[in-house]
Amino acid sequence: MFTAYDFGTFFNYLFLYLVGFVLGSYGGLFSEGVGIINIALEGAMALGAFGGLAVMQGVSSACAGTFLVTTSGGMVLLYFIGAISAIVIGGLFSFLLSFVAIKLRADQTIVGTALNTLVIAATTLVNIAITGKDTTEVQTNTYSEYLKVNTGNVFIDTMFSGLNMSIYIGVIVIILLWLLMNKTRFGLRLRACGENPAAADSVGINVNRMRYIGTVIGTSAAAFGGFIIFSCLPVGTWKINALGYGFLVLAIEIFGNWKATNIIFCSLFFAFFFAFAPTFTSILSIHPEWGLRNTIFGTNAFYYMLPYLLALLSLVIFSKKSHAPKAEGIPYDKSSR
Repeated sequence: MFTAYDFGTFFNYLFLYLVGFVLGSYGGLFSEGVGIINIALEGAMALGAFGGLAVMQGVSSACAGTFLVTTSGGMVLLYFIGAISAIVIGGLFSFLLSFVAIKLRADQTIVGTALNTLVIAATTLVNIAITGKDTTEVQTNTYSEYLKVNTGNVFIDTMFSGLNMSIYIGVIVIILLWLLMNKTRFGLRLRACGENPAAADSVGINVNRMRYIGTVIGTSAAAFGGFIIFSCLPVGTWKINALGYGFLVLAIEIFGNWKATNIIFCSLFFAFFFAFAPTFTSILSIHPEWGLRNTIFGTNAFYYMLPYLLALLSLVIFSKKSHAPKAEGIPYDKSSR
């Protein structure tokens, strides 16, 4: 019933969604852990994906005919450039939120929501300028022939084909961020600024500086996660939109109770269902004898809706038991200490 190709496809999706969701959720963890509500993760993931892909397209056009776009080694370097670009663009984007939240003390939820809308509009305008067409579509499979794996084993070839260098860098970044949050003095100071900024300030920690840094790290991680997902998905064209992934990673963060290790397992849970949806619907299309075609369980929409439904249920069930940083969303005033 299930072939090696099906299992390979499933693990291919599982791997890319897991890495992307963990990075996106760490975006919320580092931002909110230091006291800044980051609703703009949706925009950060879309901006990181668009920015990284746009830089790749620009570099490949400028270097047409060179090893960078004609060899597998050059393609590794090109995706590395795209990944770094996504991270840098995400870091720069973070200052729009942190400056308004820290310096102007604006409502962080409203600012984040506005930034999500701004990103989609701005990237669409840039895309129109680049392509010369009034469209939100971005090509994602331009270099797909360089990402094919040919070992002769169907499972391995299907599992690893289409995964570019950024996803392996993403695994390294996740390990580094986990260590940074849980095993370093910096991580302890960051969490202190989110729990009790007055106490942190009393021992010489610059709370607002830490909030800027935490937001930069978090937003950069989310932007990188967006680039990984949309540069690896075998969709051919991507319409500029984070598809709700930014809000989903916020749900994962809450589900994981703002703990770096819990977030990894929660991301695995949701990545499983996101990988299951395209794999199982593809299998359904070639098995009409199962009798599901004319039922709700025979529609693609049901399986693609399932992860979001589970996210909603998890928030309803577990949100009362989750404990957000106590100073989250509260501007810090040194004079009120």
